[in-house]
Amino acid sequence: MSGEAAARLYADPADFDAAPPSLQLGERIDPINFAAEMERLGYVVDDRVDEPGEVAVRGEVIDIFPSDAGLPARIDIAAGRIVGIRLYDPITQLTQEPCERLEIGRAAEPESKKVTILAHLRPGRLYVSAKAEQRRARFLRLATEAASNSGSAIDAAAQSLWAKDLAAWCAGDPADCDVAPIPRFVEERSPLSALKRFAAPQLQESKRLLLVGSERDVRFLRPKIAKTFKAAVEAVGSIAAVHELAPGAIAVLVAPVDRGADGSELIMIAAADLLGSRAIIGAAQDSVAVGLAQAVGDIRAGDLVVHQDHGVARVMGLEPDPGEGDAELIALEYADGARRLVTSQEAGLIWRYGADGDAVRLDKLDGSSWQKRRVAIDEAVAQGARDLLRLAQERAQVKAPIIEPDSAAYERFVASFPFNETADQARAIQAVRDDLGSGRPMDRLVIGDVGYGKTEVALRAAALASLAGYQVILAAPTTVLVRQHIETFQRRFATTGMVVAGLSRLSSAAEKRAAKAGLADGSIDIVIGTAAVMAKDIRYARLGLVIIDEEQRFGAADKKRLRRRTDLHLLVMSATPIPRTLHRAMIGLQQMSVIATPPARRQPIRTSLANPDDAMIRTALLRERSRGGQSFVVVPRIEDLAPLAERLDRIVPDLALIQAHGKMAAAAIDDTMVRFGRGEGDALLATNIIEAGLDVPRANTMVIWHADRFGLAQLHQLRGRVGRGNRRGQVILMTEAGEIAERTMKRLRTLATYDRLGAGFAISTADLDQRGAGDPLADTQAGHMKLIGVDLYQHLFQAALKEARGEDAGLWTPELNLGSAGCLPSEWIPDADIRLGLYVRLSRLVDETRLDALEGELADRFGPLPPAAERLIDASRIAILARATGIARIDAGPAAIAITPREAAQDMSKCVGLAKKDGRWLLKEQTDDADRLARVTSLLESIGA
Repeated sequence: MSGEAAARLYADPADFDAAPPSLQLGERIDPINFAAEMERLGYVVDDRVDEPGEVAVRGEVIDIFPSDAGLPARIDIAAGRIVGIRLYDPITQLTQEPCERLEIGRAAEPESKKVTILAHLRPGRLYVSAKAEQRRARFLRLATEAASNSGSAIDAAAQSLWAKDLAAWCAGDPADCDVAPIPRFVEERSPLSALKRFAAPQLQESKRLLLVGSERDVRFLRPKIAKTFKAAVEAVGSIAAVHELAPGAIAVLVAPVDRGADGSELIMIAAADLLGSRAIIGAAQDSVAVGLAQAVGDIRAGDLVVHQDHGVARVMGLEPDPGEGDAELIALEYADGARRLVTSQEAGLIWRYGADGDAVRLDKLDGSSWQKRRVAIDEAVAQGARDLLRLAQERAQVKAPIIEPDSAAYERFVASFPFNETADQARAIQAVRDDLGSGRPMDRLVIGDVGYGKTEVALRAAALASLAGYQVILAAPTTVLVRQHIETFQRRFATTGMVVAGLSRLSSAAEKRAAKAGLADGSIDIVIGTAAVMAKDIRYARLGLVIIDEEQRFGAADKKRLRRRTDLHLLVMSATPIPRTLHRAMIGLQQMSVIATPPARRQPIRTSLANPDDAMIRTALLRERSRGGQSFVVVPRIEDLAPLAERLDRIVPDLALIQAHGKMAAAAIDDTMVRFGRGEGDALLATNIIEAGLDVPRANTMVIWHADRFGLAQLHQLRGRVGRGNRRGQVILMTEAGEIAERTMKRLRTLATYDRLGAGFAISTADLDQRGAGDPLADTQAGHMKLIGVDLYQHLFQAALKEARGEDAGLWTPELNLGSAGCLPSEWIPDADIRLGLYVRLSRLVDETRLDALEGELADRFGPLPPAAERLIDASRIAILARATGIARIDAGPAAIAITPREAAQDMSKCVGLAKKDGRWLLKEQTDDADRLARVTSLLESIGA
């Protein structure tokens, strides 16, 4: 357990002893008493039950979503008895299937908390690391400070209570454990082969091997380990059961362990040792970050695509290969109805078309029309790559202050953070710290959705710089956001001795004079403001770091003035960076950190498109008010406010409406926002000035009027204003039917499609794809990327960079003649579009780690892989190994395997059995169809060893 878990207070075990309430057909029920009982268990009364922990009692119908269930249930009552229990869809609210019995788990822990976590465990030997004890003490100290400030009871286990519960346990010294760490196999080219080399000799010495991990990871790795070791792999229910197995046995155990260990009798391997960050612990869901790489690029039948060698075509779908067993081919349509069939191995040459397809012309099948444009694109990309390398060399010569504050002072500041950092946050913070201490100017972009913890990254960066004696600028686009940052920074830096000041149009003349004087003489360490911090009359005594929040709201000229000098450190933050900024980060001109881990209990925001409808607006706003929440109604122009206010007054006359817009005085806007944030008013009618900086945890509903008049990034920023508590938010995009261009509808559909948590990066990438990025070294915002799509542009740019460095560009694909190379059977994955997208993803993989990840995803989504799919995965593995070892062609038949290297001088004589003949290396060995791919794989591994 963690130190924080040990410091918390818990309810007494006896409070959990009572069996959870259950409902059964035919039982008597009193709806009023039932509702009271559910509230006691932590359920929230709501008129629409669509989230776990909600209940609604409507006469003789009860809707409830048990906190530990997958679907809500509808209970029908007649004459005081239960006559029906039906599960229903939480989105459509339509019933799906009946059931006879329903168990209802607690939605909240018992309120009485008086014991430590140890009271819930059977006493034994307890090992406590020094770091865990420090974190427990830190949590207790923070809880004590919070209680003293608020006057409430301390919500943590006092030292005396911890010592009392600890008395029943035997103390263990971590140093006494006779175990050694194991290698990180995931860092090897072939993790399973590395595991075999490590474990096989020890298994022969009678040790046992145990794989532990989540149910999903164990299910994925078990057959692979059995195949690697050519041995049976048993499933056990506990570590104790492993010792009952025969010496040298291999077993798997589902357990939340993230690192393995090598003991005297047992080698324990965690799934994370083989899968790395792709492994999940316990029942946790896959990281949101896994999906970011798949945010765009999906190809479906009917889409326009660019074939790398033949140009723009339309995807017609999948067709069976008439001459290759069970394989499938991708059919492309070119100009004049001409067709080209592409094998699954070549699917990686197909890229989604970037620009709007309204007036697109398909290329000729022979590629003649495409080649002319391709030459121009290649020249532009190559020039961009050369310019980037030149700029990188120039930047390498620029020095910046090495920022390394006093460690104790910095750690005291870190200890004031009342939460645990998410994994993405921790990585971003460490990256910033490394940048600041490198001696070269930091230029880092931090991307993270609203409320995902970017501000904490800024706080840590500001602490590192200010505690080291350097001044910090934090620029924000609005006075509301400035005010919020000032309050946060002053609270966090209160005990450090650092002085935080503000500069914006809300500052009085005296405050501005004092701030300018303090910055000039160095008495002010951190200044937070809008464009005012860029004024020509402001002088800084020792400026070291500039932080720009919501960079998409600043113009290129403003950002250039903020940077001031090339030797300053720069940290840029955004939920949806503009395309040019994202492109600069993607090609390496800026460093990039992505924070994709959502806050605890944050739920995706439901986003829908609708025509203006009074009944829908009334229902949404009144529903939000009935559950104690607040709403936003957003318009694109100030002149839209009055007509919509009259309309709202007519359809929801009893709603308390507050208004805010850009023509109000700055102080009035600030006051309105703060009052709404404190809970005054049911709805805020405003322009997009609420886009940044307004944190209203009770706001869960937003209606955006004429959504087609907003940009994609604006809409996503606006959406981030709702659903910031533990309730699911909803956004309704209102548009006039029949008046919107297809390009605009594409933008709105993008927002509605990417409604999952952490979608900001995906939306920015889609925006980059739709609008283009322009010249990354200048300030223009259009270019070749718009013509060929972000994915193909990135691919060509990376290849051009390698070529500019004198490396192999990698724009080649090994030719494989392996017989039947498999497929994704339609009876396994019925949807042809899904199969098409997977063929493309599979063909683009360039390392085994990503291939293993995709194989695990396939097993998780569609069940165990059929033989044809296994052959396809094996063939993809061979292609990856062939690229890595420089093999241009492989011919494998029943009597021999022929290897043709790209470089004629490549020597393979060290591999047993290989003989050179006519520029090829031959292995004369009989193989049957079942073993041939495995033999080719092992041969390539020996070549690359």
